[in-house]
Amino acid sequence: MAILVRTGGKRRVASRLLLALMALSSAGCLVFDQLGWGPSHPTFSHRFHVADQELECIDCHTGYEESDQVAYPRLKSCMLCHADFDEEADPAARPAAFYFEDGSYRVTNPEGLDLEIKFSHLEHVTDEDGCLDCHADVVNSREVKPWMAVSMQDCVDCHEAQGEATTCATCHNEVEIDIAPRTHDASWDRMHGLAVRDGSDRTVDNCSICHEESTCVSCHEETMPQNHNNFWRSRGHGLTARMDRDTCAVCHGGPDYCDRCHTTATPLTHTGLWAAPRNNHCLGCHTDEPQQSCYLCHQSGAPSHALAPPKPVGHDPLSDCRECHTFISHADNGDDCNICHN
Repeated sequence: MAILVRTGGKRRVASRLLLALMALSSAGCLVFDQLGWGPSHPTFSHRFHVADQELECIDCHTGYEESDQVAYPRLKSCMLCHADFDEEADPAARPAAFYFEDGSYRVTNPEGLDLEIKFSHLEHVTDEDGCLDCHADVVNSREVKPWMAVSMQDCVDCHEAQGEATTCATCHNEVEIDIAPRTHDASWDRMHGLAVRDGSDRTVDNCSICHEESTCVSCHEETMPQNHNNFWRSRGHGLTARMDRDTCAVCHGGPDYCDRCHTTATPLTHTGLWAAPRNNHCLGCHTDEPQQSCYLCHQSGAPSHALAPPKPVGHDPLSDCRECHTFISHADNGDDCNICHN
């Protein structure tokens, strides 16, 4: 009996938790809808109408051959088909009630374009299949999503391929300097550095279209890049500088920008083991690219250590030393041995 009571109690608790979750889910849907996080317009399945019912784009989007604008279908276009098989359907579920209000489509911008963009379907659509050149992904969609719209980069790529102009004024009536592009979302402050450092052929990543070259400095003189933290200051920057000094030079120009600190603060590698007896500093010069290591600071050209011992008498300077000296006591940078052993 005790077991049954405990089991029943667990079931009651589980049932209450389930009811609470259902209530929270319902409340969440209502909140999201009030906040505008729900669908902003009725859904529409292109897949059902185009792929399943074999309709053509021009069956609904009429007027492309004589108009600059090809808008969403109007009520009368839908009713050409729906008038017959909607007679017995629930009035609230008919397209006329669901998609339209007083005969107009339930969106504020039925052309689907930003108001400052100028675009002519008449000039771009040359045949009945021309719609798919820009809207290929729409055919199999079950719902129209904002990110399914033609992107700016799609337009630019096509213009470049056709030899057309790609200036801002080609497609934009005006460019508001205080309105950021769609790419400049909430994460742009953290992520824009990647586009700048890595480089990109995309027009939307071309900062110079809107920003002057000095724009980076105007912000980063006071606001350091995200990776310039305390670890970067004390340790990390040296590793990056050795691998890609050109990136540092974008902001830190001039031949003395390392010397500002390192004339008094030696690099962390210059520890007690840097000199004799291990002579770890030798590896800095005896590598493939000494110009990117020792010579950046030690530019006199004269080494601080004793000169290498000369070759014994009878050694031909034109001989390949490595044919006999298969083992050497220092790192081999591939240079001619005679440079030091002369």
